Amino acid sequence: MKCILAITTIAALAAGACNKDITVKSQTDINTVNACQKFQGDVVIDGISGIGALSLDSVKQITGDLVIQNMYDLQTVSLGQLTSANSLKVINNTNVYKVDLPNLTSVSDFQIIINPNLKELTYKNISSVDNFQIITSYISQLGAFTADEVANIEILSNLQLTTLDFSSVKKTSGYINIANNGKNANVTFSALTQVGGNASFADATTLDISKLSSIADDFSLYTNSFKNLTVGQLSDAQKSITLSGNKFTAISFPKLTEVGSSLNIANNTNFKSISKTAFPVLETVPGSIIIDGSFDNITFPSLKEVDGQVSLKGTGRLSCSDAEEALSAASNIECELETVTDDGDNSEGDGDEDDGDSSSSKKSSKTSGASSHTSTAAFIGSAVALAAAFF
Repeated sequence: MKCILAITTIAALAAGACNKDITVKSQTDINTVNACQKFQGDVVIDGISGIGALSLDSVKQITGDLVIQNMYDLQTVSLGQLTSANSLKVINNTNVYKVDLPNLTSVSDFQIIINPNLKELTYKNISSVDNFQIITSYISQLGAFTADEVANIEILSNLQLTTLDFSSVKKTSGYINIANNGKNANVTFSALTQVGGNASFADATTLDISKLSSIADDFSLYTNSFKNLTVGQLSDAQKSITLSGNKFTAISFPKLTEVGSSLNIANNTNFKSISKTAFPVLETVPGSIIIDGSFDNITFPSLKEVDGQVSLKGTGRLSCSDAEEALSAASNIECELETVTDDGDNSEGDGDEDDGDSSSSKKSSKTSGASSHTSTAAFIGSAVALAAAFF
C-alpha cells in the first residue's frame, strides 16, 4: 500500500496535479488529491454516488477551497492532517454522521451546512477564521474556538447543541446570528465588545454579552428563556433594538444614550415593567417606538427626543395617560391600551354606559397640533352653516 501511495505521489507531482483546481469525479481523483501534502487550488467533490467514506488524510494544506457537497451516500469524512484551507464547505450531505478535522486551525470560510445526521464534528482548535457557520446538524458539542476577531458567526438549528462558547471573540466585522439550537442552550460571548453588523440571539437559556459596547446594525433578542437581561456596556446601537417573545422579567441598558433607528419591545409575556433602570440614560430615538405587552408601568427618565411614531398596545395596569406622560418627548403617539385594575375591571372605560359598548380598552391619539386645528375648523364650518340658514 505504501508503495502504491508513493508511486501515486510521484505521478501527481510529475503531472502538476497538486497545483491546479480539480473537480473530483472518481476515487482515482480522490487518490490524486490525497497524494499532495500541499494542494494549491480548489478541490470540489460534488454529487458522486457510491462513496461512503472520504479520506484525504495526507493533505496538510489547501490554498483554495475544499467543497464536499450533495454526497448522499457519504457517511464519514476524514481530513486527519489538514491544518489550513482557504475555505471548507461541507454542505447538503444527508447521511454524513462524522467529520474529523483534528488538526485544523486556520480557515477563512468554515461552512458546515445542512448535514442533518452529523453527530460528530471534531476540530481541536480553530484560532483563525473569518466566516464560521454551522447550520442544521445533530452535533451536541463544538470544538475549541480561540479566534479573537472574526467576520461572521452563525450557529442555527443544531437541536442537540447546548454549549456555544465563543468567549475568545472580542470583535466581529460582520454579523452574529444564534438561533434554534438546543433547548437549554448556553451562549457565551464574554469578551465581545464590538459587532460590525447585526447581532441576533434567540432561544438561549443563558447569554453573556456583558462587555458588548457597540453594534453597527440591528440588535435583536427573540424567544430567549433567561429571566434577566443586562447589557451593561452597550452605548452605541446604530440601528434598531428589538426584544420580542422573551421570558425575561427585567432588562437593563445602563449606558445606552441613543438608538440609531427604532426601539421595539413586544410579546415578552413576563415583562411587566419598563422601570427607571431599564433605559436610565436613553435620550434619543430617531425612529419609532413600539411597546406591546402586559405592562403595569413604563419609565424613560432621560428621554428627550422621539422622531417617529410611538405605538402602545396591550393589557395591564398601564393607562394611556400615564404612558403618554412617560413618553412626552414624542409628538406622535398611538395608544390602544386595555387598562385593568386588580379586580379585573376597566379603570379607563369610555364613560358612556348608554351606547352598549362594553369594551375595556381605551384608544388615544396624540399628534402635535392636530387636535386643536381640527376642532377650530369644525367650529368655523358650523358657524358658516348656521349663518347661511338665516339668510
